[in-house]
Amino acid sequence: MTEETPNVREVSEREFVVERTIRSTPERIFEAYTEPEFIAQWWAHPGQSMHVDEMNVRPGGEWRFVHILDDGEEMVMHGEYREVDPVTRLSYTYNVGEGTDEEILAIVDLEAVEAGTDITLTFRCASEEQREDMLSSGAAQGAKAAWKRLEDALGAEA
Repeated sequence: MTEETPNVREVSEREFVVERTIRSTPERIFEAYTEPEFIAQWWAHPGQSMHVDEMNVRPGGEWRFVHILDDGEEMVMHGEYREVDPVTRLSYTYNVGEGTDEEILAIVDLEAVEAGTDITLTFRCASEEQREDMLSSGAAQGAKAAWKRLEDALGAEA
């Protein structure tokens, strides 16, 4: 695993994994994923803004983020937390848009290593077609860009 380039692996016909090492502790990264003020700093796409409507970080708790796109339109992302194991794992469902049934399960695993934290993001899709759509639409590149913003935000705090 490298710091700058995430490793992308197809695990099954419905799953793929994106991995990267981030120069920070698992505690800080977990906090960045679970604190509304922090997630808004790095989850939004460059040049866009995002606000957190709901973020109830507990198993069964819901989350809802609203991205303000370049043209002023809103894009809603929402889901439900499934696992919340502080500092090691966070899993949640992920839907784009209201009333969609294109649910994806995202699993974030964090492991302390000498260089910082190995972060492994597993996407478990509803179908092979959905997995292919995610890969072709740049989900891995999106994770890479978001993790770069995350690492920059964490570095700015030091």
